[in-house]
Amino acid sequence: MEWYTIAFILFLIMDPLGNISSFLGLVKEIPRKEVSKIVIREMLIALSIMLLFNFIGEYLFDLLHVSEKTVRITGAVILFLSAIKILFPTIDSPRNNLPPGEPYIVPLAVPLIASPALLAMIMLFAHIVPNISLMLMAILSAWLASSFLLLNANRIQKVLGANGLVAIERLMGMILVLIAIQKFLEGIQLFVKSCKLG
Repeated sequence: MEWYTIAFILFLIMDPLGNISSFLGLVKEIPRKEVSKIVIREMLIALSIMLLFNFIGEYLFDLLHVSEKTVRITGAVILFLSAIKILFPTIDSPRNNLPPGEPYIVPLAVPLIASPALLAMIMLFAHIVPNISLMLMAILSAWLASSFLLLNANRIQKVLGANGLVAIERLMGMILVLIAIQKFLEGIQLFVKSCKLG
């Protein structure tokens, strides 16, 4: 799997465009000069957590002796569930239950950026793709793109508007569904092939 494919999937799960409205709601009482510092701080915290899970994920799956077909099918299911949450947001989602005040780790770094689904996918990719430099490149690329969008959240919202952001978020959800189904089929193919060889 190419690094840019992994980066694109991680970027979609981070869903920075979908987080713009929530983020602007969190920082609306904070002076604009401070907002950039908050974004950088929270994104660095999120990156640290992502890198941690990248390294422990590989060891965890090796320790549990999980097969590649299991990892691929599990990854597909997680992707699909993440896509469904993007396409059909619920009332009890983190975005609809944001605590008041300046975000510090919660809820921006975790769970809006470094969500459980993202961390699980990073662990799964770390097992499938043993090349550490490739994984680091993918994580950093997705993180940089998300950071750029959040740093320019005000401008993006003015250009796209609330409806435009929702439309793009739904499109991202649909792309994730397609990728999830593809990954699921790949996992099933590996399973069938292993059964024939067995």
